[in-house]
Amino acid sequence: MMSRVLAFSSAILVTSTASVALAQVELAYKHPAGTKVKSLTTQKTHQILTINGMDIETQVEVVITGSVAVGKRNPDGTQPIRSKMEAIRAQLSLPMGLSVSFDSANPNAKSDNPQLAVIQDMFRALDGTSYTFTLDKDDKVIAVEGAQETLNKANELSPMAAELLKDQLNSERLKRNFEQEYGNLPDKPVGKGDTWDRTETVSLGSGQTLTFQRQYQYQGTTEKDGKTLDKIGIKATAVTYSMDPNSPSPLKVANSNLTIDSSKGTILFDRKAGQTVERDETTRIKGDMTLSANGMDLPTKLDLTLEHTNKVQ
Repeated sequence: MMSRVLAFSSAILVTSTASVALAQVELAYKHPAGTKVKSLTTQKTHQILTINGMDIETQVEVVITGSVAVGKRNPDGTQPIRSKMEAIRAQLSLPMGLSVSFDSANPNAKSDNPQLAVIQDMFRALDGTSYTFTLDKDDKVIAVEGAQETLNKANELSPMAAELLKDQLNSERLKRNFEQEYGNLPDKPVGKGDTWDRTETVSLGSGQTLTFQRQYQYQGTTEKDGKTLDKIGIKATAVTYSMDPNSPSPLKVANSNLTIDSSKGTILFDRKAGQTVERDETTRIKGDMTLSANGMDLPTKLDLTLEHTNKVQ
């Protein structure tokens, strides 16, 4: 009788283990040669800096139509992936009632305000920019080429516009963004409810960065547009701010203490195609900062909301 009980218990254990294994999925990006994907990315920023009781508000919305074309894998295992900004629309609402816009459909429109025209010059130079990432046999970025063609335009721009352009097309920044975008999936098979963490950095320009601790969670599958997609939740759990000491900004940040006020997001992943078809994320950051200008320290409060949406078209 005891042997039967043991055999029965073992059968339950094996069956349960097999069920758990079957419930797990492996998520991985794929780069099939010859494929080209077009996407629409919308980035929104709403910032309120409160300095000495005065609110300074800025709102930015940038919409980019982009494409990614995958080349053939070479005999040495390397593979080129070309990224291009097909079109840009931008709208900025700045302090003191100032506003400026840019649209690829009308790229030569120019503001009468020289300071605002600088921003338009940067977008104009970025419009149509393409660069190629070279991956090694393990799909790690080993080179970024092509951005220099756009950077050559910097000589035709004002010093401030040139600085903005160089910041956007910094090869290390481009490499980091690529690796973060394609490095957010789990390193092993996952089941519903499983989580994994990533450290990711967002550049704000002028040598400023936000470094996020993000938690991803596998939430099972969902149906959309006739496809079964894997759903992944995103939540920022912590953030730190840093500024390059050599930043051209006249305002320096002496110290900061920022926290995540709220965060939510979702990735819809096509497991068969090996690509993200949609990502939607909103994060609100609050906290105290000390700004320094002309030797004076200015106690400051920050309220910053970042929204990011990317959809394959």
